[in-house]
Amino acid sequence: MKKSKKRLFYLITVSIPFVFFLLLEVVLRISNYGEQPPVFISDVAASEYLIFNPKVSERYFAQKEFSTQGQYDVFLKEKSPNTVRIFVQGASTSAGFPYNHSGSFPRLLEQKLQHQYSDRNIEVINTSLAATNSFTLLDLSDEIIEQKPDMVIIYGGHNEYYGALGVGSSQSFGKSTAATNFYLRLKNVRIVQLMKNIVKGIYSVRIQEDDQQTLMAKMVKNESIPFDSDLYHRGIDQYKTNITALLTKYKEAGIPVYICTLVSNLRDFEPFESAEDSEYNAEEAFKQGRSILDTDSLGAKAKLSDARDFDLLKFRAPSAIEQAVVEIAQELNVPVIDTHDAFEKNSDEAIIGNELLLEHVHANLNGQRLFAETIYNSVSELLTQKGIRERPLAEEFDYITAEVDSLYGTTLLKQLLNNWPFTDNATSPSAPTNDIERLIIGETPWVAVMNSKYVEQIQSEPAKALRTAKVLMQEYPHQTQPYIMVGESYNKMGDYEKAEIFLSRVPKNLATLDVYKVRLTNLIDMKNYRGAIPIARVIQQTEATLPNQYTLQALSDISAVNWTDLNTQAIQAEPDKHVKALGALFYLKRTEEVNTLYQKLKVALPDNEELKRLANTIQLK
Repeated sequence: MKKSKKRLFYLITVSIPFVFFLLLEVVLRISNYGEQPPVFISDVAASEYLIFNPKVSERYFAQKEFSTQGQYDVFLKEKSPNTVRIFVQGASTSAGFPYNHSGSFPRLLEQKLQHQYSDRNIEVINTSLAATNSFTLLDLSDEIIEQKPDMVIIYGGHNEYYGALGVGSSQSFGKSTAATNFYLRLKNVRIVQLMKNIVKGIYSVRIQEDDQQTLMAKMVKNESIPFDSDLYHRGIDQYKTNITALLTKYKEAGIPVYICTLVSNLRDFEPFESAEDSEYNAEEAFKQGRSILDTDSLGAKAKLSDARDFDLLKFRAPSAIEQAVVEIAQELNVPVIDTHDAFEKNSDEAIIGNELLLEHVHANLNGQRLFAETIYNSVSELLTQKGIRERPLAEEFDYITAEVDSLYGTTLLKQLLNNWPFTDNATSPSAPTNDIERLIIGETPWVAVMNSKYVEQIQSEPAKALRTAKVLMQEYPHQTQPYIMVGESYNKMGDYEKAEIFLSRVPKNLATLDVYKVRLTNLIDMKNYRGAIPIARVIQQTEATLPNQYTLQALSDISAVNWTDLNTQAIQAEPDKHVKALGALFYLKRTEEVNTLYQKLKVALPDNEELKRLANTIQLK
């Protein structure tokens, strides 16, 4: 056989696998197999908005059943010149666990920014996903950059070992950071997705067997990761590699990026698991630290930090990862938001404990507010550098968390602490007995529980109803109903002026007929009849009915009276006008004002037949 034919035969033989995989890829694409979920998708309720895709975490979990969902944050597809857009990246802490929704620090941060920069459209988009780590942060970054953020805030590092794709995770594709990142870059290749789905099928039986386990338990593959072990250092290197790449990517794109220092419970949280016959005994270090708290706070902090580092279960970032945050930021000239320092300053003995944290790493509501306040200071500095000044609303600012979210967090935390790794005597979940428990298992939607709570509160506790309504408005800023609920709450509280100010500022595209009707009711309640006339006119023009026409006429009749000079002489000078006003007040069900005016008319017009007929008709005495 000639050399040329041998060469051709060799090339054909070598190319067969490539041709096969190429054809397989083409077939899979033609059949629409396995398209990866994008980070952001159109909101079904309003196509001009994008939301964080609830399915995006499926990219990172070998088993779909383990995947977690982020917050529902809407933002405009077309960013307006007046918009300040901030993205938050992280895991369960920044996702707001266990409170979620209004209890997360990104939502609280957004509340303060919207109050202090009331002339701007503030968007804080939280892309945090529980049980993920730096692999996810890096993978999301390209699509975040496409959305033109004004700032990116990063808080993450506790999940490097057991988070999705981590070195000790059951959802890992291996211990190589480079190989895992290469896999993520190939996530849109359909053959890769096919192989991933085959792996899912292999593990499906295990999922069914472990269905009662918590997510923390399901995510752990290598339970024990000893201090200074190979796996221990792999986790640290994984974090350094990914965070360095992440920060570099944002800097090269010209996007301001800030990274937060990490917070964990040193003082009041015992290690999960200790190596008894080792110099790295976590339990012993913890006991030593606690024993000298009152006499040597610095020595106690060092021992308690060792206890955290020696803990065989790495659900808290070790000090090496805490230090890496600062070192990488300094090397790349990236600003650091020192949340760790803020937490220490607000903790006994300057050692972070139960005052601000619920268990090992998750903040309580006071901690979430401290996160928001600390991060706000850095955000406001950046905005000032950009020439954007604070223009706060008139009313005093107050962080708002819904009662539903607070109860949800308390209940969910109790369930968490009754399971591994917090206890070896795990308890099986009981059947739900209330809306909060049904919400936790996904049986009742969050918005349904919130609406139910609002209906309950508006009658007897309108101040609480206002908080519930404001949380709903933050969740659904592109929907009308929450604005109506806020206006109704102010009205029920008797704060008519705030209700009118608020309702008059409802965005034009959301100022529906129902908004005008609530505004009309409020203006009548505040006795601003003249101001109510143009609102009633808009309602009548939009919905031409006799009741609306009568309301408009009644407002005109009442407004014709000079209420600041309502004396006998004025009444006698124009008796018909005042009698008409009395009938108008009765039509609007202003009982107290009807009685007050009638007593004056009865004295000033004792023989007026029209007044007598009206009084008899409406049964006045």
